[in-house]
Amino acid sequence: MITREQFLKILSVGGASFLGLDTVARAADALTGPPVPWSRLKYVGENNDQEDWHVHPQGDLNLLDSIRGQTTVNVDKKWNVADISNLDSMIQYPFLFMHGEDEPQLDETAANNLREYLLRGGFLFAEDCVNGYGHHGGNRMNDYFFRSMYSQLPALLPGSTIERLPNDHPVFHCFHQFPNGNPHMQGTPHGLHGLMLDGRVVAMLSPSDLHCGWVNGDEWFGPGMTRQALEMGTNIYLYAMTQRT
Repeated sequence: MITREQFLKILSVGGASFLGLDTVARAADALTGPPVPWSRLKYVGENNDQEDWHVHPQGDLNLLDSIRGQTTVNVDKKWNVADISNLDSMIQYPFLFMHGEDEPQLDETAANNLREYLLRGGFLFAEDCVNGYGHHGGNRMNDYFFRSMYSQLPALLPGSTIERLPNDHPVFHCFHQFPNGNPHMQGTPHGLHGLMLDGRVVAMLSPSDLHCGWVNGDEWFGPGMTRQALEMGTNIYLYAMTQRT
């Protein structure tokens, strides 16, 4: 896969310094470097649910448009799928987006593959879809996915901890400014959490359904929410991709 170290070299060659993410802002129409692939992570949900993982792929594409429009990062505008049951499909992508309403059912193979992906330097952004296909009654405070992953993520990596990221954490300030932390679309506002291993954030877990904000935030959550969701998604992506491994 394209590692984050390689990603930093691409930015550097293109004239963007990794000393501060503000320098990634676009000053020209040209994007920097070869395309960097994006992927959604396919997994099995509770009760053997095979569909919960792929709600609203257009949201992903909207975020990619936003990243490409605001930065020099040449993230490829293509919706790919990495299957958690196949490590080879996962390691093609330096950043994986995992999204759902149901509790993910990670069997031994899935857990081992996700552990290995993270240990190899991949980054996971996991987010609660809250409603999705309405499996839990359409309650806008649902947090089934979040609570499940809050337990499962640290269990994957011995020695890791999961903790709420404070409002002064770099992810809230590396590109766009979020002095009040993670913008909230729907769900229970637990805050953006990081899975910490050896002083590095290897995954992030959000309860706030930024993804639905990428899809249609202004209509579903109020004026200005699409912009907030896209800007926070951009911050998460840039922070993840420019961390040292």
